[in-house]
Amino acid sequence: MVLGINNTPSIEPENLEDLLQEGYQLIDVREQDEWDAGHHKHASHLPMGEVVEKIDNFNNNKKYIFVCRSGARSERVTNFMISKNVESYNLTGGMKQLKNFTDEIYNLEGNSGQII
Repeated sequence: MVLGINNTPSIEPENLEDLLQEGYQLIDVREQDEWDAGHHKHASHLPMGEVVEKIDNFNNNKKYIFVCRSGARSERVTNFMISKNVESYNLTGGMKQLKNFTDEIYNLEGNSGQII
């Protein structure tokens, strides 16, 4: 784990699969159309605009990794979650970078997904 540009705790995409095996939770904060086109098989979907109202759904005993298309939105969410004492990390480079390190990106039909 490293600190991102704004000192946000970050995860490099090549380490994601191992961290998911260790029990980290991956949360995709992109919009519905982005999610539908392609998302990580083990991600949960929570659009950025819904994070504040769903804050009580997060467990302080779990570790969360947030992802968006490029890492900017998920960095904002990560910083918000940290301010609420939830252990959180931003996925560096977002889905655009992650696609280079995993074959686990699918669309709603279960076919190979694309990043939009």
